[in-house]
Amino acid sequence: MKSVRHLRHAEMLNLIKKKTDHLLPWLLLCIGCSALLLSTTACSQQASAVPSRELPEMICAAIERGDPSVRIPPGRYFVQPEDGTHLLLENIKDFTIEATGVEMVCTETTRAVFIENCVNLKIRGLTIDYDPLPYTQGEIVEISKDRKSHIIKIQEGFPHAETAIVFKHSIYTAERELRFGSYYRMQIEVLPDNHLRIYGLNPAKDGGEQVGDFVVISSESLKGRYHPHAVHLYDSDSTVLENVTLYASPCFGFLEEHSTESVYRKCVIDRRDGRLHSLNADGFHSKFAEVGPRIENCRAMWMGDDGVNICGSYHMVVASDGHSLRVLAKRGLDIEVGDSLQILDEDGHLMPQARVRSIQPVGKLNASDEAALKSVHLLPRVMEFLQDAYRIELDQSMDIGAGSVIASMNRMGNGFSVVESEFGNLRSRGILIKANNGEIRNNRVVNCHIQGIKIAPEYIWLESGASSNLQVTGNTVIGSGAESILIDNIGAETIHKDINITRNKLQSDRFPLIHIRGLDGGRLSNNELLRANGKPAPESAVIIEHSRGIVR
Repeated sequence: MKSVRHLRHAEMLNLIKKKTDHLLPWLLLCIGCSALLLSTTACSQQASAVPSRELPEMICAAIERGDPSVRIPPGRYFVQPEDGTHLLLENIKDFTIEATGVEMVCTETTRAVFIENCVNLKIRGLTIDYDPLPYTQGEIVEISKDRKSHIIKIQEGFPHAETAIVFKHSIYTAERELRFGSYYRMQIEVLPDNHLRIYGLNPAKDGGEQVGDFVVISSESLKGRYHPHAVHLYDSDSTVLENVTLYASPCFGFLEEHSTESVYRKCVIDRRDGRLHSLNADGFHSKFAEVGPRIENCRAMWMGDDGVNICGSYHMVVASDGHSLRVLAKRGLDIEVGDSLQILDEDGHLMPQARVRSIQPVGKLNASDEAALKSVHLLPRVMEFLQDAYRIELDQSMDIGAGSVIASMNRMGNGFSVVESEFGNLRSRGILIKANNGEIRNNRVVNCHIQGIKIAPEYIWLESGASSNLQVTGNTVIGSGAESILIDNIGAETIHKDINITRNKLQSDRFPLIHIRGLDGGRLSNNELLRANGKPAPESAVIIEHSRGIVR
């Protein structure tokens, strides 16, 4: 027999045909099976994108069986929300959700996870994303002559221009860097061909945007109720979130209210490939914690607002008579009988602490209250929260004028820790603290468009409070758009006490690098202060005002 390489073309084809005729049925069967397999796989992938309640139901089933934990099979789960929440976890004690390799895709722009009235609940490994996203992005193709109007061409693959809402409007360069933080109170007009006109931009602001820059603007895709935020803890103790990753949120990433001793360990907030943005607002936000959160080895980047905000609430005094105060609550009143109060008068002076003897609801905002509020400088949207009135009796007589504010010392996040974490590339502050007895240690804070680290109450937001006994040590703060570290007061009074700022590396050309206003006692030492080019910063890099007893 001739070797195959010596056969003519026709002979070779004939030989191959003879030798493979008996294999043809098997080849056809294999091809058919492969096609069926590909078809089945495609159908499976398509089916997996159909929203369902599979993921919540697995968790509920384990809880109902009395299991101490549940392990979710790895995979991508498209979850249909129920009553505005994709995953509700309530009234649970000593339970662990193991979710490594699990991605929960929220199919409406409403709350991802709500944890309510739980004790010692642990969630490990869960990734959360949204499809559709709670924002859209596009290129600026036209800027009006007065620079107060942009025309945006929405990028392919992002929510349609019709979904855009008035919330936040951030500018990024063509190189994907944040150019300008946010415009507010604009108006929106949907144009043909998936274009968007954003106009009525704040005349007091100019973000330096140019044609070819990119815009991220909030968007909304809802069939049912709306609840903001991705992961929301309420009235829960000792919650542990470990290796939880967020790629998007309609508002905050992690919000906790009236919760205590929460732990966020190795959690990540970041943008995904092709996106300019991660969350629409804060990364970690804690309100009314009796014991503040521990945020350790976390990373939060590219958010639409602060990296961390730990605070309580101030409530507005509109009248006083000795022991008795008439108070307008900021939304709900978080003050309880027996609480010690932090009191700031209308000039920002810190008054002696008093204890609450009694609390009585006394109706709604009235004409006298409105008159007392005329000289008060709050954000308009915060002023709208002051509707419910209370009479609060103190254990001592005090002269407190209208416009003064009070806060519970028991619920402002005292005992917090923010350690070994990274925050940056955001429009606001990296770490914002309004609490006591805590630490900000060994963090890296980069490219925040306002302060890197800020310690101060904020009157215009009615967020408490003044701080004492803090350690700010070993942090690296680079490229802040305002002070690298700011301790600030309300007015020209001393309101903070015993804050140590040591062994930090601060690098920026925005001076002062350290600005201290209103601090009584503390240490300022062994900090490395540098210009952006790495050369030593000038003496003007540190400013101390309205302070005393600081050791240098």
